[in-house]
Amino acid sequence: MFAYEATRHCIDAYLGGRSPSVSLLTVAGATLALWAMLTPFMLWMGRRVPLDREDRARGVATHVTALLVILVVDAALQAWLWGGKSTVTSIFFALIIIDGVSYATVVAIGHVQRSNALYRERMRAQAVLDQELMTARLRALEMQLQPHFLFNTLHAIGALVRSARPDDAVRSLATLGGLLRATLAGGDQHEISLGEEIALAHRYLELQKIRFAERLKVDVEIAPEVERARVPRLILQPLLENAVRHGVEHSRTAVAVEVRACARGDRLELLVRDHGGVREARSPGQGIGLANTRARLATLYGKTHCLELTPTQGGGLAIRIEIPLVLAPARAPVPQELELEGELQDELKAVS
Repeated sequence: MFAYEATRHCIDAYLGGRSPSVSLLTVAGATLALWAMLTPFMLWMGRRVPLDREDRARGVATHVTALLVILVVDAALQAWLWGGKSTVTSIFFALIIIDGVSYATVVAIGHVQRSNALYRERMRAQAVLDQELMTARLRALEMQLQPHFLFNTLHAIGALVRSARPDDAVRSLATLGGLLRATLAGGDQHEISLGEEIALAHRYLELQKIRFAERLKVDVEIAPEVERARVPRLILQPLLENAVRHGVEHSRTAVAVEVRACARGDRLELLVRDHGGVREARSPGQGIGLANTRARLATLYGKTHCLELTPTQGGGLAIRIEIPLVLAPARAPVPQELELEGELQDELKAVS
């Protein structure tokens, strides 16, 4: 800035046929140095004493006082450098406009910095709050889903006991124990890899195979490239439960339950479909499981998800889900808990 002013003064002096004024250059350099030293203070004043608060009058008075002090210091410095050619008072009034505008500009910059910092802080706090609310909602939905599944499973095991099938009831309890342990092992994770979700689905289907035997046919086909895709934990279980309760349970002959997963561009498609069998005439059910699934998908993915229900031949239902395809980091496969399940089964057999 000083170099620009000095160059301009020298050019004007040369064009006017006179020598550059050393006094003027000295005053200009000293004034610019003074303002350079005072700029951090003025920026601090803009952040520390904003004018958007309720005590605005007090803020205005503080800034006017600070400006008057700066004007007096600037005028006194220039009067001293001019060597008595001009009085402090005359210089003071001459500087009111230019110094006032300069002070207001620097203070406004400080105020903008403060406003931007407060805005970013509010956005961060809002993002944290939104994340906490989403986590709480998902946890509530999962807590709703698990007791519903557990009640239905225990009811089915009770039916096995009443049907004089104690061995199947023991196997079901052992399988249920392994499924619950695997479910609880996920902790607070709301999304897991599709491979892990399929492992949980297999445990659930194994539990149903014990109950329905040949009446349940299972066909699972997962494209290798989507095994690491991130999906909501236990997203398949309510879909499979719906197929079993409203398909297999109400059919006198075998019903096929299919699970498919593949990539559609940048989307992951999940399909659970039941078809076949000779079923009782009844209306299709869409209870807690499907309502819970809709709510979880809406919470996690908003409008970027799709859930479609389509009737299949023979009174079945096809449930198709589309969500964004995001791959989870590769990691070593999780060891199965077969040994623990075997121990539990042995204990239950001993009791029975």
